[in-house]
Amino acid sequence: GDKFSSVLAALAVVVLAAGCSSAGNGLHAQLPPQMGMPESVSPALIHPAPMAKTAIQPGSAMSSPRSTKSDIVGLRFTQIPGSASQVAASADGSIWVLSTQPSGPDKYIWHYVSGSWSNISGLASQLAVAPNGTLYAINSGGGTYSYSGGTWSALGGGASAVTTTADGSLYVLSNGGAGPDRAIWHNVSGTWSQVPGSGVSLAGSFDTGTYTLPGGTVSPGGLYILNSVGSIYYENPGGTFAQLPASASMLAPTTVGGVFALAYPANVGNTAMYFYDLTAPGWSVEAGEGVSMSSNAGYLYVIGPSGAIYSSPVRVPLGTIAQYPIPTAGAKPYGIAAGPDGNLWFTEVGADNIGKITPRGTITEYPVPTASSQPYGIAAGPDGNLWFTEMTGHNIGKITPGGTITEYAIPSGNVFPNGITAGPDGNLWFTEVGGNNIGKITTAGTITEYPVPTANSQPESIAAGPDGNLWFTEGNASKIGKITPAGTITEYAVGGGSFPGGIAAGPDGNLWFTANNLYPSSDAFGKITTGGTITFISSGLPAAEITAGPDGNLWFTENDGSGGGNNLGRITPSGTITEYPIPTSYVILRGIATGPDGNVWFTEYSGNKIGNINLSGK
Repeated sequence: GDKFSSVLAALAVVVLAAGCSSAGNGLHAQLPPQMGMPESVSPALIHPAPMAKTAIQPGSAMSSPRSTKSDIVGLRFTQIPGSASQVAASADGSIWVLSTQPSGPDKYIWHYVSGSWSNISGLASQLAVAPNGTLYAINSGGGTYSYSGGTWSALGGGASAVTTTADGSLYVLSNGGAGPDRAIWHNVSGTWSQVPGSGVSLAGSFDTGTYTLPGGTVSPGGLYILNSVGSIYYENPGGTFAQLPASASMLAPTTVGGVFALAYPANVGNTAMYFYDLTAPGWSVEAGEGVSMSSNAGYLYVIGPSGAIYSSPVRVPLGTIAQYPIPTAGAKPYGIAAGPDGNLWFTEVGADNIGKITPRGTITEYPVPTASSQPYGIAAGPDGNLWFTEMTGHNIGKITPGGTITEYAIPSGNVFPNGITAGPDGNLWFTEVGGNNIGKITTAGTITEYPVPTANSQPESIAAGPDGNLWFTEGNASKIGKITPAGTITEYAVGGGSFPGGIAAGPDGNLWFTANNLYPSSDAFGKITTGGTITFISSGLPAAEITAGPDGNLWFTENDGSGGGNNLGRITPSGTITEYPIPTSYVILRGIATGPDGNVWFTEYSGNKIGNINLSGK
């Protein structure tokens, strides 16, 4: 499976501004031990504005806006029929929404259960659902109500926001406070009491975990508070506070150690989404925009700018494959590698770009200075940068996590550099298909080349071995090569007329490689010990590249020009093979790498997408 994207530019004072590519850089001052408690009158003493009585509408009245999921492209979103302005998720898997009708601040209330919509009488401006399924609503007049058995019960007045928490109790923002920030009132079994703090928005937590953040401790059973400048606070049940860095206009806490957020300030129809990881504190950007969001134990629900309603699993099922389209048409993504910045970086052979994709699916592209360079292989360097080969540019390139590219010309000229990897000596090592050399480049850009003994061997893929040497495939010579950091090369014959392609260090201390047409008509996987002993596992699969996965197995891409090998594959150290079909047909998989999110990522050369398979359940 694929970790739930994996997905956030220097930030201003308010850092979650729509359209930025990272968050959490501009931190507010640390929260004092307590927030203030403004003078306020109990909601019980304020007459509630009456709940409107509306005729029940048929399910057909919940019409869907025109949308093809263009608002949201990250995570695993699917569209729910209907249109809405606000959503509240229930623990039972259903959702309550406010529709886009009628005009004015109060809207019709709808319930979505098992694929069907039903309407209840009443109009509201905000909704919240308790763990037991009780619906709470406030209207634009400030009236607070609970709904049960078709009947609304008034709880108080003066409210401007509402939420529930894990214990089933109710919180509202009511009268009092400085400027737009309102006092916080807590209702337990019908009794109101004021609690410390003030704000403009509330979101209850249902997470049972305890998390230590730079701004304090988050304990179970509390609630999140947003104030009028978007600052994010968490109030623990005992009245202590923690602060999250940055700002937001709306929050959707999850039960799995994180909080989704909409950017601050909110922009009508264009408010970016973010995720704050409580387990490893930091923000990441989501690929999409929203106007409202809510979550339960299983799903995140988002209302898009068009009013379209989307849902996505918060925990993605293991083995789920996600695909993210590359903005540039005909990019032909090839190599891919995990970067030191927590993102994946890939080459675009057809567009002469280096691409970056966040774990949540946001893609940024950086043009390579040399035209028609065909960037090919890519690897993370020991200097914190990404290094790549330019097949027809005959250069080695370096790109910083910020996107600055430097190119270094290979001394021997037209050598067609292919694979690249970081070596144990602090240098980058690469293969030259046309030059028949193995190259070494220091992080300062000095290049040394070592001729491969077998003529016209066409060295392709290269990987660092567990023995402190570099291992590479010789596709045209049917050999596996080893080169020491000092430049001594040893070759081992594969035999059988095979064409070894990708190579990677395996979890068993051996080097694994793909071998096509080994016997000579059956494709196979090869395994070579650091002593040079080779064994094979016949597969009949057109495997291309291979990598060690986070699960103790090897993962490989299938590359069949006829479209027959449209799968991602896994092979255990003992040789058991499992295939995972790619949802889109005829994509021609190429590069593969384990991502910093614990999932396996790959490139779709013909599909023009980056994909991943969820191995983490997030």
